[in-house]
Amino acid sequence: MYRLTALSFFIISLLPIISFNPYKVTPPGTTRFNDSLFVDIAEISNLDWKEYSYWLKNMYGDNSKEYKSCFPDSTVWLTSIYEQVAKSYFKHPAYLEFPIVGITYEQAVAYCEWRSIQVNYMLYLKQNKLDYRPRADTVGIVQIYKYRLPTKEEWEAIAALGFSPKTKKKIASKRNYNPNVYNLIYPKHEGMYASNAVNLHATAEVKSFWENAIGCYHIFGNVAEMTNKKGIAKGGAWLHNVNDVFVDKDFYYKGAQNWVGIRCICEKVLKSEKEIIQDSLKLVKIEEKHIKDSIKNEKKLQRQRKNKAEEDDDDYDDIY
Repeated sequence: MYRLTALSFFIISLLPIISFNPYKVTPPGTTRFNDSLFVDIAEISNLDWKEYSYWLKNMYGDNSKEYKSCFPDSTVWLTSIYEQVAKSYFKHPAYLEFPIVGITYEQAVAYCEWRSIQVNYMLYLKQNKLDYRPRADTVGIVQIYKYRLPTKEEWEAIAALGFSPKTKKKIASKRNYNPNVYNLIYPKHEGMYASNAVNLHATAEVKSFWENAIGCYHIFGNVAEMTNKKGIAKGGAWLHNVNDVFVDKDFYYKGAQNWVGIRCICEKVLKSEKEIIQDSLKLVKIEEKHIKDSIKNEKKLQRQRKNKAEEDDDDYDDIY
């Protein structure tokens, strides 16, 4: 008798997706860069990270390794003038829309993986008209989008877009022209903040300053953004001089820092409808082969049992 295996259910789960056109959907938090690649509009904020930590707490518990290991290192702010920031940067509501810092490369990768699962799960629920279950098993759900850290080449291509003509006009036409287009240190202000602990120069809200041509904030400045190469970040940060920041400049970091954050890239991993059908048919063939092999093995075992039983009967007859 045929049995429905996990693979069968996986194939069935493809059916609603085949009728779903992912090309019309922009992944949450992103803007389109090209046909298959999207980029976060803003750097990942403290609020985003709190959502992540809350999910881990709800899923694994307060004392779990998963939950305890997700928190940023607040000691990255422990310098003479930033000591107060260390106590409140991740915890205080005033910093919710500021970029997450103090995280390691490994923490960033784990966040991207979690975000991918959650977004694909929500799309699955939407397509199947199901209710959200925080502790649901997401194994087997078709992956449409994958969030990850950008390659150097991807980041540089996005950064090279610059401002749109419309934004350039806005910047140039401001009555009280502010040369600080990015959250970086400008020459005439250099050293000003170091001697003024009241007006600290540090991170700014993730959706502040000017957007680039596709709507991304802080491609340059605010926090340097991790790439998929551990130890290499791009774009410079609040503590870098504007003259030292350009598209192909790499910034090297080690461990958690107060000037390094993340911006995710999202790539479309779901293929065209034709490719999905072809792949699903391949899976069906694999499943059919699996069933045939199972039947063949079962028949072989039955023959072996029958032969063993006949041998036992012969031995019994010999005894009596």
